[in-house]
Amino acid sequence: MQHQVEGGVLRLFFALPLPADLRESLARWQQGQAEVEGWTRPEGLHLTLAFLGERPAEALSTLLTVACPIADRHHGFKLWTAGLGGFPTAGTTRVLWLGLESSPALEALATDLRETLATAGEAFDAKPFRAHLTLARWRRARAVARFVPPPPIPFTVDRLVLFESRPRGGYTPLGDWNLRRV
Repeated sequence: MQHQVEGGVLRLFFALPLPADLRESLARWQQGQAEVEGWTRPEGLHLTLAFLGERPAEALSTLLTVACPIADRHHGFKLWTAGLGGFPTAGTTRVLWLGLESSPALEALATDLRETLATAGEAFDAKPFRAHLTLARWRRARAVARFVPPPPIPFTVDRLVLFESRPRGGYTPLGDWNLRRV
């Protein structure tokens, strides 16, 4: 899938989309929490590997070219969700996230993507990779401990996607690559 854009600026990131059953399970978990504004819409849940930020539309063709060989080098793999945490701290936070169990396959994919982007001269947020699913963003800090984490959920990762972040939290896939089948 490719998206043709002429001129303008795009807000971009590479991510792993989540399977529908995981998104639905997390939506049920969110609905079971006390009413709190700021929950991430289930259809927007994803696992960010590299945030590129605002890029000129002309950069899109290079990014689409860079991603294909990365997907070809990695097999699909299984992940498990883990406990809750937050940014900036796990005590009181404005961003609530669901962590993931350690995965050498995930770390290898994220490292390969980031190294390939750096070698190609493509800028990205170089903060250390921390695997998580953002569940909520709040204006007022909240205690992470007030939320009981969902039970661990296994899921399979099989695609790499270049997303455009749209106003009001929508995400549009601009490129989509299957990871190698096992």
